[in-house]
Amino acid sequence: MAWIKRIYLYLVSLIALIIMVIGAINLINIGLKTWVFTKADMDFYNPRVVCPLTVEGEKIPECDEKEITEEEIQRQKDQATSQRQRQASNAVAMLLVGTPVFLFHFKLARNEK
Repeated sequence: MAWIKRIYLYLVSLIALIIMVIGAINLINIGLKTWVFTKADMDFYNPRVVCPLTVEGEKIPECDEKEITEEEIQRQKDQATSQRQRQASNAVAMLLVGTPVFLFHFKLARNEK
C-alpha cells in the first residue's frame, strides 16, 4: 500500500511541476513580447470600418470605410492590454498554486523512502 501512496505523491508533484513550468513560460513570453519583441503582439490585419446603410440600402455619404477612427485604435490598444493582463494573471496564478502543491507533495514523497 505504501507504493500507491508514493506513486500518488510523485504524480501530483509532476502535475504541479508541469503547471509551474507552463506558468513560468507564459510569464517569460509576456515579458519578451512587452520589452524585447514589441511588435510580436501587433495585429496583422486591418479591421474594416463598416458604414451603416440607409433604409434604401445605400451607404451614408459622410461615412468613409477606409478610415479607422482614433476611438477604434484606442479600443484595439485597450483590448491588447487587457489580454496581456489576463495572461499575466493566469500565469501568476499557476505559479502561486503550483509551487506550494509541488513543494508539499515532493517533500512528502522524498520522506516516504
